Amino acid sequence: MKRLIPFLLLAFLINACTSGDNPVPLEITDAKLKDYHVISIAFDSKGTAWLGTLGQGLIRHSGNSIAVFDSTNSILTKAAIWDIEVDKKGNVWLGTDDLVKYDGSKFTRYGSGHYNLPRNAVRSVAVDGANNVWFSAGASRQGGLVKYDGNQFTAFTPDNSQLPGNLIAGIAIDSKNTVWVALNDGVTATSIVRINGSKWDIFGEKELGFNPYYYGNIVVDKNDALLASINYGLSSTMVPGRPQIFRFNGQSSQIIDLPQDDKLVYMTQQVFVDRKNRIWAAFWGDREYGVLQNGKWELKDIDESGGIFAIAQAPDGEIWLGAGKGIYILK
Repeated sequence: MKRLIPFLLLAFLINACTSGDNPVPLEITDAKLKDYHVISIAFDSKGTAWLGTLGQGLIRHSGNSIAVFDSTNSILTKAAIWDIEVDKKGNVWLGTDDLVKYDGSKFTRYGSGHYNLPRNAVRSVAVDGANNVWFSAGASRQGGLVKYDGNQFTAFTPDNSQLPGNLIAGIAIDSKNTVWVALNDGVTATSIVRINGSKWDIFGEKELGFNPYYYGNIVVDKNDALLASINYGLSSTMVPGRPQIFRFNGQSSQIIDLPQDDKLVYMTQQVFVDRKNRIWAAFWGDREYGVLQNGKWELKDIDESGGIFAIAQAPDGEIWLGAGKGIYILK
């Protein structure tokens, strides 16, 4: 059911930056799959990389073996694979035109009829410590958040829960099994939800101390604080000085400054935190990605990458960048 494809290797060097005992991986040694637009990345416990593309299917990358699953050899359509998560049993969950599971031998599609919501693209997927799958199934003023425990789907909407909106930008789960959800129900109509068992907390402009324009994605750091990127893609004006990334611990927020952000215009695509608690970010423009360690940013550019759309860390510590023209691996 799979087809194996050769891949091209392009080796080039970007100067590495080290700090103390935790060297930052900034040396790019491989550029792979340059014919694929990669927008999501996840790793399983064996180190196999699962790559979601913009309409080109799912890629399994294991060592020198690459397999592509797409509309010609699986139930996948040509829809984008926005997000990927791997659960404790090794099932690969895809956020695409529906929720899709791959168990290593077959794909299973879970359409909106399973959870009785209008059909919408699944743009965010997360797995909690009990192996429950949380995913978005919303758009402007319809749908919401869904939890799947392996047997039953539970849908949360503004009509049946404390969810303050429908359009979910991202889901993240911390080490205490707290579920964080970012919502965009319009420009500057944004909110953060924290779900801890049956307790729901809603955070908006008053709690954050400012009003985020539009959420990009969210992640949690090693201290269980939330980090969020802010997306200005819908803005008609591009000006410096706008918040791009912030940290929120449930009580107060901290805007993460970027170099010369009072003078330079940044367009943040993605934020990510690695296992050393370093903050990574992808940007649209000349500065395509960067890493923050010990209060200092190291910004880099990659020639002809097509832009950086996903960041993930492999079990061996490598940082993988999903780009418009393939995958870049930082060692």
